[in-house]
Amino acid sequence: MKLMDWLLGLPAVGLGLWLIFHTPDLTWHEEVQLQTGEVIVIQRTAKFSGNPMPGGGGESSNKEMTIEFKSPGQPDNPARWRGLHVPMILDRDPDTHEWVIVAASYQCESWIDRGSPPSPYVTYRYREGKWMEHTLDSKWIGRDANVISISPSNGIHISGRNPIFTISEKNKLIRDRPEISLQHKKVVDSRSKSC
Repeated sequence: MKLMDWLLGLPAVGLGLWLIFHTPDLTWHEEVQLQTGEVIVIQRTAKFSGNPMPGGGGESSNKEMTIEFKSPGQPDNPARWRGLHVPMILDRDPDTHEWVIVAASYQCESWIDRGSPPSPYVTYRYREGKWMEHTLDSKWIGRDANVISISPSNGIHISGRNPIFTISEKNKLIRDRPEISLQHKKVVDSRSKSC
């Protein structure tokens, strides 16, 4: 019996506990629709570290997220992005035509380390052959996520995606999971979680 078959048979509570203490590293391909309507395919990875707390509780944090462009192969495709924040938007800036990633911070520590800004988001722009961190431009506020936010608790929905996690599958996942907060479905103008 494969490990994933066994995991799918676990009750939801048991699976949640398993994910807390055995946070998986995930790799998947994902379709992304740009604001122009063009659909591209990216490969993503998510690595987590478990931080069990005394008394049986625990929290998992991001160790690393990556995005790598797979299709179509274009000469101006950026290099692999790698960071601790959770990507929500991947697109070209309509004004500068630079590739942009808008990413959210799930963990309070990361947000506090950045000086507790009003926005829970970080923008990465691809300039001069590398990704550079910038503050969020207001033009992204109100924009729906076009990249699936991933945490260990929804890793079961991502793992085993073969060959591509489609746009319609992503939309269904977001629609069927009301516990995903608004700030991870759409870029909002303030942090909804207090730290």
